[in-house]
Amino acid sequence: MAEEPTIIGDVAMGRRNTFEHGVVISGPAVIGDDNFFGAYSVIGGQCRQTHRQGAGLRRTGVVGIGSGNYFGEHSVMHAPVGRATTLGDDSSIGANSLLAHDSCIGSHVTLSVNCVVGGHSVMLDWSGLGIGALLHPRTVMGHWSFAGMAAVVTRTVGTGQLVVGNPARFLRPNYEAFVRSGLDSTSLSELREFLDTGKAPPGPSPVARAVAEFEAARARTVRNRVLRSWSDVELERSREMTHD
Repeated sequence: MAEEPTIIGDVAMGRRNTFEHGVVISGPAVIGDDNFFGAYSVIGGQCRQTHRQGAGLRRTGVVGIGSGNYFGEHSVMHAPVGRATTLGDDSSIGANSLLAHDSCIGSHVTLSVNCVVGGHSVMLDWSGLGIGALLHPRTVMGHWSFAGMAAVVTRTVGTGQLVVGNPARFLRPNYEAFVRSGLDSTSLSELREFLDTGKAPPGPSPVARAVAEFEAARARTVRNRVLRSWSDVELERSREMTHD
């Protein structure tokens, strides 16, 4: 039975949103229209990093949710440590799934049940995670990409790729997403050429825009890497001190 959520702080709410029992929303948050929030879902919860910074620290980052999204039971979307944790439109977040702090999730994205999206990660439009899949922090999944059931994604997944396994490895192009996203024949030809050659098409086409957005996301995301030497440790420490 639908009911009103528990709202804490400043929350701007759109129209026709549906809330089942036990939903908690903590602001600052901006929520669009026609979203469904399953029982005991939590939006804007405090993450571990924010807690470490001190309980008295004033939160300035915002949780942003578009329209037409689905949140399953016990799903969690953390408040950001930085500027924002965001979700686009018409996406599905399965039961018991987590969108960690500062993650950026696009539109038409699918998370199956029991998925985890690490902090500062990016999932671009029409990407997805299968049941129980994990996405490492600061990792990018390109448009039309998908990680199969129980995949452990530790590296960037390129546009249109299907990956499986632990650690996740490329299997084949993700043909299903190309159809579901409604790409026309011209865009499909451009996408096929891009996947075959790595050369982005010219002009303002959906494929060219997807490639540009992927490159921009990868450029602003610190790529996951293994620290193999003392020089790596010193470099990582200096980066952290710069951000303090």
